[in-house]
Amino acid sequence: MKDERIIRKFLTDKKHITVKDCDTLLLSIGYELRKGRGSHRTYHKKGNRPITIVIPKGTKYINSLYVNNIVKFLELEG
Repeated sequence: MKDERIIRKFLTDKKHITVKDCDTLLLSIGYELRKGRGSHRTYHKKGNRPITIVIPKGTKYINSLYVNNIVKFLELEG
């Protein structure tokens, strides 16, 4: 299943998560993307707080701080 594969990537390969990976995960669980200004992308889902990531400069990978926040907020571990 694709969802399981992307969740596994978030848990095991946190330094190699791209914006596309974030889109895949968050959109598959019901979040919708509402582009903010500049380099920020904000995902919204009714009844939950928004999740914001910053599009990286000079690399295609998301800062691990944002990846860790997504993992914790979505309770992907454990």
